[in-house]
Amino acid sequence: YCPEGYTFYIRRGICYKAFKSAKSFTSAASTCYQDGGTLAMPRDPDTNAFLTALQKSVHNKASFWFGLHDQRVEGFFEWVDGSPLGTYNSWRKGEPGKGDCAVYSAFKVWRGQWSAWPCGRKNLFICQVNPGTSYKPVTYNNKMYKPDHSTVC
Repeated sequence: YCPEGYTFYIRRGICYKAFKSAKSFTSAASTCYQDGGTLAMPRDPDTNAFLTALQKSVHNKASFWFGLHDQRVEGFFEWVDGSPLGTYNSWRKGEPGKGDCAVYSAFKVWRGQWSAWPCGRKNLFICQVNPGTSYKPVTYNNKMYKPDHSTVC
């Protein structure tokens, strides 16, 4: 199952959600983490197309952060899980530019293509979580417990 508000993408077995609130890259990543996930990582054309459609369904004229950056080493883009970009990318012509964080552009002509923007800009964003897992704190007998990440219900 997917957490509330998330959509299951059967081809990858991952749940995604496009958020309608604008945040910096770091704040967006923190929101995803609070849901037990990360910013979305479109590592292939199918996932990229799915996320582009999700973006369009939530807001047709807004830019969205996803989980790619070069904040640790300039010019070396990596996913938020620390893995390298790899062979697939969807950079629009002239990108990546001077920015350090990847975004789906708001412009229709560039839909599905990536740009690199300053990470402090506020944009909408897309998170991903694995289905059937929740790392949110649980309250029981008026005490808050944080799951140990090894328990799968």
